[in-house]
Amino acid sequence: MDLHLVMCLTKPRITYNEDVLSKDAGECAICLEVLQQGDTIARLPCLCIYHKGCIDEWFEVNRSCPEHPSD
Repeated sequence: MDLHLVMCLTKPRITYNEDVLSKDAGECAICLEVLQQGDTIARLPCLCIYHKGCIDEWFEVNRSCPEHPSD
């Protein structure tokens, strides 16, 4: 099996803090929709934020931040 594949599959999934936005915050890099006040978001340790539903789906396939894949 390819070493890179093994590393990717065994890399621990990033955890996040769930929150609700108190002000508009740019766009979600996954769905490219605007993050608006009141949206439920996930804030990763790298401080990137995404819609919670978007990052949940992302983490089903990937194990790193969409904007920092090598972390």
